[in-house]
Amino acid sequence: MTISADIFDLAIFLIGLGFFILAIALTPAVLQLKRTFKAVEDLTLEARKTVEIMNIIGEKAKDQAADIEELLARVKELGIKVTGLGELLVDNVKLPLISFLSFLFGAEEGLRRFFRRDAEKKGGEKDEQL
Repeated sequence: MTISADIFDLAIFLIGLGFFILAIALTPAVLQLKRTFKAVEDLTLEARKTVEIMNIIGEKAKDQAADIEELLARVKELGIKVTGLGELLVDNVKLPLISFLSFLFGAEEGLRRFFRRDAEKKGGEKDEQL
């Protein structure tokens, strides 16, 4: 038996052999691609779970931030009230205190003059008349 083939038959044989080799070479690549897509799907599922957890944490942080903001507003309000109370206290204590101190200093000065005058008027030591 002799094998006879012309160039056309040889070309078809080489094309078929090329496709066969390509199919054998691409089979592991396609299987690996399938595994890669499965891993990407699993990773996406995990990422979705992580994002949901992060959203829950974000909501809790938002609630806590609102509470802290309210607390800071109350502290600010308290500071303003304490400042107003301090000013009211100073205004109500300052005027009577100044009045009382003025009275004390005036009484002291008045008593000094009164007693100094008595000492100066003890009787004609300075007045020498003939």
